[in-house]
Amino acid sequence: MAVDKVASPVEIVTFADDDSQRRLSGRIVVEDTDGGVMLQTTDGRLWVIEAGDIASREAIDAPFKPMSHEQLAEQVLAELPDGFESHITPHYVVCFNTTRAYAQWTSSLLERLHRAFMNYWSNKGVELHEPEFPLVVIIYATANQYRAASANELGSAASNVIGYYSLTSNYVSMYDLTGAEAMRGARGSLREINQMLTQPAALPLVATVVHEATHQIAFNCGLQARLAELPLWLVEGMAVYFEAPDLSSSRGWRGIGKINYPRLQRFQANLRRPGRSSLLSMIADDKRFRNPRTAIDAYADAWALNYFLIRYHPDQYVAYVEDLAAQQPFIPSPPESRIERFQKHFGDPADVEREFLKRMSKLK
Repeated sequence: MAVDKVASPVEIVTFADDDSQRRLSGRIVVEDTDGGVMLQTTDGRLWVIEAGDIASREAIDAPFKPMSHEQLAEQVLAELPDGFESHITPHYVVCFNTTRAYAQWTSSLLERLHRAFMNYWSNKGVELHEPEFPLVVIIYATANQYRAASANELGSAASNVIGYYSLTSNYVSMYDLTGAEAMRGARGSLREINQMLTQPAALPLVATVVHEATHQIAFNCGLQARLAELPLWLVEGMAVYFEAPDLSSSRGWRGIGKINYPRLQRFQANLRRPGRSSLLSMIADDKRFRNPRTAIDAYADAWALNYFLIRYHPDQYVAYVEDLAAQQPFIPSPPESRIERFQKHFGDPADVEREFLKRMSKLK
């Protein structure tokens, strides 16, 4: 689909949505040559509307003004079942039906992540911006509530993940980790929650929450564009790079860039297996990430590649990330263009792979 980036006024778009008609106001982010649009509403949500579903479009003389934290909290609570409350911080709107102490613990963790993420890339010379919209996080009290609410979007995968970021709604959804089977703990004070979630059994759970929240920040600060065809080895590998906070520290992320040993061990174990996928195949397409049988190995490989490039080719990595930051939604990114862009910044993939395997196979 050919797409043009547009800077348009606020429009009211009336369109068919399933069996009903919906009328929304917002800004047109992109428009295809057939008249289909991607509309962004003031809550930050993206609506992809096919040309054939549009009944009318009307430009109005009004500025596009994102919702305030309070306005967005009110809207999200109206969408959720009874019993949810909101907790607001400088960057987040946390809506929850678990304890307020857990919502506060989560928001504190995410604010520290946000600060660490922005500082990390700023120190590397990457120019980012503060999120235009408040970042929404929904916390369900139980895994069953979360799975039921997420079934339409995740399908059968809802039972296998403890949290996820939605590119269309811009929300992160999760459930209270203190009620997870691995923890088997009683919900309590902030101090008790912190003690519980610093236990070794909790670290993979917390890492998953941080992973999804990293996606949310990256897609809201100008580092990555929502619904752009970005290589998953970069998108997912970068999130894995940030996913393990140091919860013994009040700052939480004093160790960004430390070795992620579970991922490293899996990566190195895979090196000894026959039929190992090549670096070129991971660069060219996302098939390994989308196949449940190969996804775990792909995530380990993606972490390893990001770690290698950041450590040994930092300037080229930053230039590559900045190049991809300009990628617009729905612009096709076929294998040949992915390989060409990688080669533009890092050189011949075969040469990169030789150095990559040599260095990462010896990493301890």
